[in-house]
Amino acid sequence: MKYFFGLILIFVSITGFAQDTISREDWTPYFENNLPTRFLYLKMEGPFQYNISSTSELPQIGDGSAEITGNRTVTARLKFPIINKQRVKLTGGIRYVNEEFYFEDIKPGDYPMYVGLNNRNLRRLGVDMKGLFHLKDNHSIVMQTSWSLAGDFHIHDDKYFTFGDLLKSSLAIGYATRKDINTYYAFGAYFGYTFGDPAIYPVINYSKRYSNGIGFDLLLPQGFKAWKRINKRFYMVCDAEISGASYTVRVDDTVLSETESIQLRQSTVDATVGIITQVNKWVGVEAKFGYSNNINFNVTESNFKPGSTLPRPDTDYLIKSAVTGAPYASISLFLSVPKDLMERCIE
Repeated sequence: MKYFFGLILIFVSITGFAQDTISREDWTPYFENNLPTRFLYLKMEGPFQYNISSTSELPQIGDGSAEITGNRTVTARLKFPIINKQRVKLTGGIRYVNEEFYFEDIKPGDYPMYVGLNNRNLRRLGVDMKGLFHLKDNHSIVMQTSWSLAGDFHIHDDKYFTFGDLLKSSLAIGYATRKDINTYYAFGAYFGYTFGDPAIYPVINYSKRYSNGIGFDLLLPQGFKAWKRINKRFYMVCDAEISGASYTVRVDDTVLSETESIQLRQSTVDATVGIITQVNKWVGVEAKFGYSNNINFNVTESNFKPGSTLPRPDTDYLIKSAVTGAPYASISLFLSVPKDLMERCIE
């Protein structure tokens, strides 16, 4: 039974940049004052009621506009242990995401992107792995990688997308130091789709906890999260985060139907405030409300520029869109490891 509890505790994900671990050793980013851990969660989120206007240099596509009455995204995620050694700690995860757009008042009524994507299930199905590798003293290497299939996953005209068409991957790696019991920082590099287009950029993480129940995690340039613990089961949270995705899709019954596949690239920055509450020792709920600003919403014919010696994102866009800001809301239900159980098992 004790071994079983130990396995449950390892479900606490060791993220690439500063989250909980199951060790109290000085070199690990373990914090007494932290948000509830999560090894399984279900989440529904999205902005609603906003406008989009699109332009294209191709005369057969032209310009268009519409109202997006909703952009619903549902996520289910499970985390699990892989390795829990003295100097190496790895966790894995499985994630399924289903995203849908709902367009109304489309002008012209046959505009290909709006008609083709309306009420279409865009899916992401993938795995991720996160690890922490001890070097010496309070220093370590942290990493995170993910691999997913992203697209509409439908059969069209007896043709399948190839594995390569759908595959999207990301990698983050950094050098981390735990300065003291309440301070942790790391720096490194990230490759992925946070900004919609595939890109590589430097990353800096700084995490701080205070004895009065306040904590924050700063991850530049992606975002930050800050919170205040009101009591043992209730937290106030505010955050801002850039998130992006790239989907491989076909747009049938439009002028783009002859295109074998296209890439829909989108990214937003969402600023929210909310609450996290533990219903009981195992079950928790998070609810957030805020505002979403679009960074890009573009369509291109390929993921990377054809014929390029090095992988370069294809920015010869078929359609470029401007999207207005919109209210944003999310709610999630999660399972976490009780802190008192964690304390007993760690000891």
